[in-house]
Order: sequence, then structure tokens, then C-alpha cells
Amino acid sequence: MKALSDKIFNSICFLRKMEKMALQYSPDGFHVAFSGGKDSQVIHELCRMAHVKFKAYFYQTSVDPPELLRFIRTNYPGVAWLKPEKTMFQLILQKKMLPLRNRRYCCEVIKERRGLNEVVVIGIRKEESKRRAKRKVFTNDCKLGCNKPLLSIILDWTTSDVFEFLEKRHLPVSELYKKMDRIGCIGCPMNCKSQRKELRMYPNHRKAYVNTIEKLREEFGKYLEFDSAEDAFSWWCSGISKKKYLADKKQLKFPYWDEVVLTEII
Repeated sequence: MKALSDKIFNSICFLRKMEKMALQYSPDGFHVAFSGGKDSQVIHELCRMAHVKFKAYFYQTSVDPPELLRFIRTNYPGVAWLKPEKTMFQLILQKKMLPLRNRRYCCEVIKERRGLNEVVVIGIRKEESKRRAKRKVFTNDCKLGCNKPLLSIILDWTTSDVFEFLEKRHLPVSELYKKMDRIGCIGCPMNCKSQRKELRMYPNHRKAYVNTIEKLREEFGKYLEFDSAEDAFSWWCSGISKKKYLADKKQLKFPYWDEVVLTEII
């Protein structure tokens, strides 16, 4: 296994090697996708250390943790904020469905359409998932007919590497890492292990999701197989298929099943 110093050196060398390409795409150089999380802090700092030209962007989603927003404003004032055309709840109504693990239209609309025709530096790592373990350091995606070259400069870094690097560079991390391992959109279905915990932490967002489900039921006839918007919300947070959720619910055979599930969530 490579030492952290070697990984830092390789990342910096790669950035310097690819800077000419980045400048051919944009006079601003690299487009750094900055989320305020630990991995994006690392790629931001590596770009600084490499002395390459870059501009960092935070893709605001409308369901970002308020602690994260404060952290970015305080510690990274130079990062540009890109606001979404629609809030998450407006997007759900437009798509007439909740975002799911296998249908994450929210990421595609709010995040993946950013940085078109620019060389984008991202902070994904192989350690995070089996799918990401197959990625290469450089790829060239196509979005809406535009090129989107992607550089994953910390692909081989471990979580320990990330925190060690931030400590060595005297960079503070968000206070949210004291409460959760991953920071992202509140209620993200890709984070089902802590989805319920997040929604307990942010009751206003929980209420907004439930109200949006109620509108889907009333205006589009969606999720009517559930007893209520609260029931549909419980399924969405369960991390299991709709078919299994409804079957398990039926097998329990007592009248306050919804209340039991909601107690766990609330």
C-alpha cells in the first residue's frame, strides 16, 4: 500500500499534467466539484498545493444541512455557489415520484449537469462502493451533448488518508462528522443507513417530504397503495422494496403498525 506522501505527490503531479487540457476547455482552469465534505476539502487543497488554475463550485440542492452551509461560508468563502433551478420538492412533483436508489434523478438534474465542457475534479474514492472501485482516474463523460472530462485524483485514498491529510494541513472538518459518516442531501435514499437519523435531526425537512408525498397522492394519484402520506414516507425510509414493505405490513396484522414505524423515524 502506498504511503500518504506518495499519494499526495501523485495527485499533484497528475493535476499539473492535466492543467493544459483544463485551460483548453476553460480559462478558469479546473472546475472543482466542492460539496463541503471531507473528500472535496482534500481535492480543493491538492489543487492549491499544485498551484494549478481552478475554480471551486458548491452545488446547492435546497436540502443541504444548515451546518454544512455555515461551514462552507465560514471556511471556504472563495467557493462559488450554484443554486438549483428547482427545489428538491418542486423536482419531486415535476418527476411525479420520490427519488430512489435506482432512480436518482435528483443527482442527474442538480449535480451532474454542472461543469459541462470543463475538466471537473471530483472527490470520489474506490473505497466507497463496488461501483466506484471500477472507476479510472480519468474519464470523459457526455452530458446533454457536451463533454465532461472527470478527474478522480484521490481515487485510491482511504478514509484514514483523508482525515490524516486534513489534520496535517490544519483544515477543520464539518461538525456533522461527529454525528454521521457521510454528509449529503437530507433524506438521500443512497444513504439509507442513516436516512432516518437525518430526518430526525431535521424535522422541517421531514415535514416537507411528507407534504410533498401528500401532493403526489392528491394531484397525481401516486402512492395510493399506502394508507397515508406518512405511510408512504415510512416505506421510502425503510430501504426495502414497495412490494416487501406492503407484504410485511400486512403480515403484522395489528392496527397501529404505522405508529410503530413512525415512532422509530420520529
